[in-house]
Amino acid sequence: MGQNRHGLALFFTLGVSLVDWERAGFLEREVNYYRQLAEHIGPVTFVTYGGAEDRAIADKLGGIRLLVNEHRLPPESFMREAPMAYRDALRGVAIVKSNQIKGAWAALAAAALTGAHSIVRGGYLLSRFSANRPTSLRVRFGLWRRELSLFHQADRVFLPSREDALYARRWYALPAEKVIILPNFVDVDLFAPRDDLACEPGLIGFVGRLAPQKNLSTLIEAAAGIPGVRLRLIGDGPERERLKALAQQRGVTIDLLGTVPHHELPRLLAECEIFVLPSLYEGAPKALLEAMSAALPVIATKVQGSHALIRHRETGWLCEDTSAASLRRALETLLHDSRLRTQMGRAARRFVVEHFSLPHVLQREVTAYRELGCA
Repeated sequence: MGQNRHGLALFFTLGVSLVDWERAGFLEREVNYYRQLAEHIGPVTFVTYGGAEDRAIADKLGGIRLLVNEHRLPPESFMREAPMAYRDALRGVAIVKSNQIKGAWAALAAAALTGAHSIVRGGYLLSRFSANRPTSLRVRFGLWRRELSLFHQADRVFLPSREDALYARRWYALPAEKVIILPNFVDVDLFAPRDDLACEPGLIGFVGRLAPQKNLSTLIEAAAGIPGVRLRLIGDGPERERLKALAQQRGVTIDLLGTVPHHELPRLLAECEIFVLPSLYEGAPKALLEAMSAALPVIATKVQGSHALIRHRETGWLCEDTSAASLRRALETLLHDSRLRTQMGRAARRFVVEHFSLPHVLQREVTAYRELGCA
């Protein structure tokens, strides 16, 4: 690779625009990370599936170059055509990276066309995640084949957990040096303990999509009848109205706040006495890490994606299963033990700062690029 190459091009997840990032509340968070990464590896370029609406908010990128879906092509078409369309614009880039496995083909194609190093990043493994859903063997095999092809073409594969890395190395026969554990980062300065705010007794927080995977109806059943409990659900999704009706039926007070800007989450979390993630399965739960960073006592079900982040009764409470009875025992125990809540919250904060802070994750990524000769 020529010595004059520098910088990184990030191909967004299939179909995702800059506006989508903003609506989801994490545009500022991601932009901040890539601006800091640019200080080590050179200019960063975003290739997104949005058009004029993305250009309209390009001033929020603070120096990151933006390439968009100018002709409003369908996502699959843009994924196929963008590498060639932007070949000249990306010719001097050292690294081409996918933001997720969905859409990673475009990053690999662009890297091949420009001679850059290729990185496939997965926020979670599609094949492993799909095993928790009622998908057919044909679909699961298709996902496995897709990942197999992508991972073997890439120079490096970034995965968020040791579990995912071991799975990928085993099932895709990947050499150890090819798979890099790059966890989700947390802004530990933003998600920090708030001494200026007192939590509200009995207020139980949740952040995430209101979907069956999150098992929120079971959380409502668990909370029913516990004196003084109120649920604060931050996020939106297809189960919103059903959860509202169930809470009314079961006599549980519930605040449905919808999607909120990322910078407002720390205050909303600080007002909670406990954070709960009652999921049936997870990928790499950022919301759980952010609550832990804010020193909240957390409760999570002992499922894929969550159990590796918590040491039971040390950095959080791991429920034995996903049942209402298990969640209820956890809630009742912590609501009546302020000392345990405080101890777990402090330990959780230390754990996240040590392993998931932005500087820690950033350094891991920079080190991976140095090993490729790109930083």
